[in-house]
Amino acid sequence: MMIRNFGLVAILLLTLSLSIYLVPAQNSTSMENNATTKEVTPTTSASAQGIWKATLGEKEIIMAMNQSDQSVFGLAKFEGENPWNGALAGSLSANVISFSLAALEGEALAAIYISASLEGDRMLGFFIRSDSNGKASRDDFTATLISPDTSGYTPAVVTTAPLPAVQMEPASTEQKNESNASEENEKPAFAKSESRFKDVTKLAKGINPDILPRMAPL
Repeated sequence: MMIRNFGLVAILLLTLSLSIYLVPAQNSTSMENNATTKEVTPTTSASAQGIWKATLGEKEIIMAMNQSDQSVFGLAKFEGENPWNGALAGSLSANVISFSLAALEGEALAAIYISASLEGDRMLGFFIRSDSNGKASRDDFTATLISPDTSGYTPAVVTTAPLPAVQMEPASTEQKNESNASEENEKPAFAKSESRFKDVTKLAKGINPDILPRMAPL
């Protein structure tokens, strides 16, 4: 009887130990499935569509951004001293936006890389700038949405500096003489042609009247 009871107790203890072992395993599997489900679930991305007023360090620019799925593209301008226009393109993932901006600033070609977090109508991040003159810099980047409609964007007015006027120096006396001589040489030479009719007044000057025959009286 005691042996029978001992066997029953052993079976109960074994069953209890198995249930304690399996429950954490099941909970662990359930947690892993939940974590996997959370990783697979896509996150809704913020929207970058619209006109933004941004600062690149101490410089203020305006950007007109269009968004297609996760791609962003558009235009940018600077209307301060030495204004310029530029183009931008990049991507948006969740609430992280990164794009490049290219612009012709005077005679230098500038490239600006921008990375920022997008939260509602605000962007906050940094930028790295380099240009064709070999200059490079890094600073803070901020932006504020001022209009969701990009149709009101207009490019900056960029005026081209006029070319310097060429001043003609007065010609020296030697240059004038050379010019006159050259003009005379270039004049066509006209051949002198003698007329077949003789001028009698010229012939009379060379005739001695004493040798002329006397005319008979009429």
